[in-house]
Amino acid sequence: MSSQPPPQPAPVPPPRPAPKRRVRAASDPQPGADKAKVKASPWGWLEIFVVSQTALPALLFVPGSSPIRTPLRASAYVIALIAWYFVAKKAKPKPGTKSFPARPWLIGCAIWIGVSILHPNSYSLVAAIAQAAMYFSVMSPAFWAPSALNAPSQIGRLMMILLVCNALSSIMGILQVFRPETFNPPVIPAMNNVFGGADLMYEGSDGRKIMRPCGLTDTPGGVAPAGLASALTGLCWALLPLPLWKRGMAIFMAFIGIAVIYFTQVRFSFVMLAICFATLTGLLIMQRDMKKAALLSTLAITLVVCAFTVVAMSAGTAMIDRFMTLFTNDPGKLYGDSRGNFIQETFDILIWDYPLGYGMGWWGMINSIFGSPSKPSTVWCEVMVPAWVFDGGIPLLVAYSIAIVITMLDSLRIARTCKAVSYTHLDVYKRQAFNRLVRGDGAGLGVRRRNTAPRRLLHRHRHHDARLPSNREDL
Repeated sequence: MSSQPPPQPAPVPPPRPAPKRRVRAASDPQPGADKAKVKASPWGWLEIFVVSQTALPALLFVPGSSPIRTPLRASAYVIALIAWYFVAKKAKPKPGTKSFPARPWLIGCAIWIGVSILHPNSYSLVAAIAQAAMYFSVMSPAFWAPSALNAPSQIGRLMMILLVCNALSSIMGILQVFRPETFNPPVIPAMNNVFGGADLMYEGSDGRKIMRPCGLTDTPGGVAPAGLASALTGLCWALLPLPLWKRGMAIFMAFIGIAVIYFTQVRFSFVMLAICFATLTGLLIMQRDMKKAALLSTLAITLVVCAFTVVAMSAGTAMIDRFMTLFTNDPGKLYGDSRGNFIQETFDILIWDYPLGYGMGWWGMINSIFGSPSKPSTVWCEVMVPAWVFDGGIPLLVAYSIAIVITMLDSLRIARTCKAVSYTHLDVYKRQAFNRLVRGDGAGLGVRRRNTAPRRLLHRHRHHDARLPSNREDL
């Protein structure tokens, strides 16, 4: 009987070494650092510019600031040119910063305005240069604002700043109605007109005289544009999925904005607000967002009626009679009797008498600053259409009008094609994904760690990018 060797045990494969975990370096971003970075992006010239449009005129409330009233009012325009200089000096070229479709027409306007400085009938060379500088200041954000946009999260912050600044001015306007001796600006130059300011006041329900509120300006009725912006942006914020108390604050600011328009009795601002509400509702319907369209229209009608009821109790019949003319009178005749006559005069007389312009420096704040009593001006402009003809004739009227129409059409395109996505959260996700891909770690992204991770992530990013705006201005 042969002896057989005992069976040898099967060889055991050596244990696989545990995967080495990469130790986080001090320079690596910490978890959540991308999110914090997006939320805490520093302020830039865009934020400074928006705040300055309220803060600089508000300095007129400082006692003793009357002697520097003119520099303060001019500084709100000058800061746009200052921002242009610093943004152009520091900003690196970015894709999409020159794709704003109205830029060529604005450049044409700027060139023609520069030529019009040499018009033989300009009020003076200094006044003409100042008038041109004002035009350049108004147009300048179209050239420097895209380069100043560093992160999509700035959009929401800018809109919040816009709402808060205009709401503060509107609240000040309400306080001026009920406590004028406390909250009115120290000096109101318009009250020293030939009527002694009587044309800027009306009688309230209690018999006292109410001056059209200034807000954070020194001009009676000057708070009306702030009320319009507060009402519009407030209702837009109220449509977002925010906490209840934030939506309530947005609705309150919108209510204050509508109420202060009633107190100013500026019907034009009320009509523009109604057009904006109707336009936004129409855009939401075009996007097939019927829920938001119904909510916006319901909130707008409710706030308009409630504000009218509340203001009527203190403003009396004067306010009711003035705004009721929007419904009892013929709209065309009403506009023609107010500012429509300026438009009619432009196309009936001015473009034929001054096809290349009347000369620069003859109207507005520029003439009041650089004018002389020995050379009084007979030019009066309350809307920009005749002002364009006086300053640059038919070329400026046509080019500027086309630039505005192109801008409106481009805004319509953006509103129709851009879907509502959270740019902030998408940006955070893509930064975190990129950092983890560089480290070779796909944990937490819902993907495998090896070769499939980059492919799936890139596919996912392409899917999200298809929903993003096509250029920088759309943001």
